[in-house]
Amino acid sequence: MASVSADAVLSQTAQLETNSQATQKTITIRNPPLTYLHLTLLTSSTSLPISNMPPVDILTARAHLTSALSQYLGITGTAIPIDFLKAEGRDVWIRLPREDAAAVKGALSQWVGKDGRVSWRVETNGEWLGAVAAGDGHELFQP
Repeated sequence: MASVSADAVLSQTAQLETNSQATQKTITIRNPPLTYLHLTLLTSSTSLPISNMPPVDILTARAHLTSALSQYLGITGTAIPIDFLKAEGRDVWIRLPREDAAAVKGALSQWVGKDGRVSWRVETNGEWLGAVAAGDGHELFQP
């Protein structure tokens, strides 16, 4: 049986620590559980110009969205869990389960409310909030 000196053990330990620090780990998220949508509430009111229209609040947005989902999917549509992240002006950002995104986009694209004067437009959609909130970045390359 060979004897091992303390210096040899220390050098092997230092070498293992050095090798473990150089190791990189990569994580890939293939199917994020949530989808984000940026919506705009459109109105065709002839009494007020678009610039003078009052901003949409979250309660109004939820009422319009629930109406669209119930018309398109019935009571099943109203059971889709939707989180309202932000409402600013006529724009609304929402978060919902990824598997329900196609149904919600279908409901919003066919819905027209209040005597045909209110509708939704899906501005952007994606699985990462940063990309949906910031846009496509085209303004970064304009002089």
